[in-house]
Amino acid sequence: MSKKNIWKTLADKETATLSKLCQNREALCMERKRLDARIADIDSYVFEYTAGLKQESDIEFGFKKINDKMNMITQLMTARSDLEVFKKGCDEALGALAHKISNHQAELLKFNKVRESQNKEYIASLNKQEDKELDALALSNFMSAMK
Repeated sequence: MSKKNIWKTLADKETATLSKLCQNREALCMERKRLDARIADIDSYVFEYTAGLKQESDIEFGFKKINDKMNMITQLMTARSDLEVFKKGCDEALGALAHKISNHQAELLKFNKVRESQNKEYIASLNKQEDKELDALALSNFMSAMK
């Protein structure tokens, strides 16, 4: 395998890795949005229950009904807390993915620069060889004309 193909292969590998990491990041972003929506839903339910609880305590409803609402609010707040933990984990995973993506982008940039440099060297050597052949042909023509 030539050096030219090695760098292209390495760059292609980095590109594939970057693509996979970006897909993972998109999936995590979607999961985070879903968690945010669920947390917002829980917040609205908690608000509804606390507003209803205040109205019921003003009207002096039974303790059982108030206790049931308080239990529901507690369950909702526990679920919200659990979702916040998942959200924090999602944020940490997104941060780690962003770091990996930047590292792979740097590697890809290096591979592309080396490949570009080698292509320039290859083209320069081809041009140099062509110049030598043209010089030899010109010298041969000159020698033929001198005879």
